[in-house]
Amino acid sequence: MDDAVIRKIKKVVAGNFDKSFDHYQTFEEKHHFFADLTLRLAAACGLNKGCRVLDIGCGNGASAEILSRELECRVVGLDLSPKMIADGCRRIKDPRIRLEVGDAVNPQAILTQDENNFDAALYNASIFIIPDADKSLKAVAACLETGASIGFSFYPQILNREGTDLFALAFDRCDLPRPRTQVVTSYEKALKGLQACCSKVSESVWERPFSQEFLNDFFSIPAQSASLFPRLQYEERCQLITKLFAALTEDAATAKIVWRLAAGII
Repeated sequence: MDDAVIRKIKKVVAGNFDKSFDHYQTFEEKHHFFADLTLRLAAACGLNKGCRVLDIGCGNGASAEILSRELECRVVGLDLSPKMIADGCRRIKDPRIRLEVGDAVNPQAILTQDENNFDAALYNASIFIIPDADKSLKAVAACLETGASIGFSFYPQILNREGTDLFALAFDRCDLPRPRTQVVTSYEKALKGLQACCSKVSESVWERPFSQEFLNDFFSIPAQSASLFPRLQYEERCQLITKLFAALTEDAATAKIVWRLAAGII
């Protein structure tokens, strides 16, 4: 992927998230999802109380908040979206948290001289929208202590008990064209990048029961709806999202939403 394409993707991603900051807060207040996912990822990374954490793709600070509240972590977060960062800075008045606009491939640009010694770096539901994820992982690793951990959580799968991809089934049932790809960086590429930086890489999953309400709410966030219907206007995306997940009603009893997690040690 050449530099011009990467710059274009990052501009689109930042724009999508600039349109999403209020949606994310409403969603999190209702579902407490990103907080729960953060604690799952923190456990996978073996985070202890008082850790110093670099939060890559921090959004409006939901991950940072729960890390500070539950684990007394000191968190520096960065995100491409100025509006997500502004919303987080407006809401969060925790001295252990600092959020800045920044690029995931150059975290050093936002760090002070005494901050290149983190105990962990987390990509909580963000690595799959970073086009140069391998470069980001290398740059982030340089900011960590020896023995520190890096972990990521990945874009959700919807699976039945046989492991069939229900995203594909829903698009087929609705006679809708599937997006060419729902992520910018694949799980396999992200995992390979993590393995290049870390030893003792482990993989795990977090499974949640199928919930049409949850999926409608999650994918109605503008940035997430763009992953399913990238060329449509937001209002049309929302209508199709309701239709898409309603097509899976007969599968609901045995389906699950699966988040993949990976973590390694520097």
